[in-house]
Amino acid sequence: MAAGGGAGLLARSGAQVAVRRTVATVSPILVTLGLAGTGLAGTYTLSTTQQAAARHRIAASALIIPHGGAGIPGPAVAAIRALPGVLAAVPVTDTSVYVGNGENLDTWAAQYANGAALASVTRLPLQAGSLTQLAGTGTVIVPAGSWRLGQIANLWLDDSAPVRLRVVGVFASQIDLSQTVLLPWELRTAHTATPLASRIYLRLAPGAPPATLRAAAATAGGTLIPAAGYFSAAASQQDHLTRVLLLAVLGLALAYSAIAIAIALTMATAGRKRELGMLRLAGATTGQVLRAIAMEACLVTGIAALLAAALTAVTLAGLRAGLSRLSPVTPLVIPWRPVTTLAVACLIIAVLASMIPAAVTLRKRPTDLAGAGE
Repeated sequence: MAAGGGAGLLARSGAQVAVRRTVATVSPILVTLGLAGTGLAGTYTLSTTQQAAARHRIAASALIIPHGGAGIPGPAVAAIRALPGVLAAVPVTDTSVYVGNGENLDTWAAQYANGAALASVTRLPLQAGSLTQLAGTGTVIVPAGSWRLGQIANLWLDDSAPVRLRVVGVFASQIDLSQTVLLPWELRTAHTATPLASRIYLRLAPGAPPATLRAAAATAGGTLIPAAGYFSAAASQQDHLTRVLLLAVLGLALAYSAIAIAIALTMATAGRKRELGMLRLAGATTGQVLRAIAMEACLVTGIAALLAAALTAVTLAGLRAGLSRLSPVTPLVIPWRPVTTLAVACLIIAVLASMIPAAVTLRKRPTDLAGAGE
């Protein structure tokens, strides 16, 4: 029996004949890789789509972000707006509002902004109304499905003050705007203890001096960064947090799955004493039998990986179809490194869980093994 071809033939025939054994060993690997593939790829695709949607809405050339998140004072904003080459400097202050019936309140994200100015540096998707109407102290822009244009929205601001605001704009359905409102800039002063800007959107003329802008940003306690750089940094931080959380969860899942894979394959191999004995009596060497066992484990893992890939592809296709209705950009992201690492780990576990009990079994005489019951 040739070493390579014989072992491969035994592996294929073993997987084909013992269908129940193959299914039993494929199942835990399929569950592990399927959950990991769909979980990782789905989470990364969702996160990247949210970031892409936010990036798509920004028309500003650059942003100024405060150091340490303290905020940028109004006089500094005015000084930056007066710099040569600055066509628009639009401050925005992040806050939160409470939505509900007074008893059960949900916390929504909110931003104070000048609507007319914000329209020059963003591409916010409105299905009704206009950003230019966001003015005074009694207006608000809300997400689709919450209120209709012209209705009165009863909200509680971050300082717990109740307000009645007329809806002057409604966001189109977007993946990251479902619980976000825009509040008029004039409302900020009376309801914010320290009225500082969380960031400044800049629209710059061609040839605007970057050194002057950086110096002014530093004087204001902030940093000048291109719009693309801002989203890249935010995306990198978000991806890191997402990766840590996912790997922590998947680490536990892998531990349980590793035990299931090892038990399934150990039991399957231990129940093949008669088959292993017959192979030895037919002339196969111990090395050839072990190679056949290892190749069969590789084959089973490969089958499970292909099925998991198909499952992941179907899941991602459905996810992307759903996201396409909520975002103008829907990138598909598959984190190949952790998925590949997990697949290799499953392969190593499968091979070891098959070969170790087989090696122990093959220490017995072939005639004793051939006479054993399955």
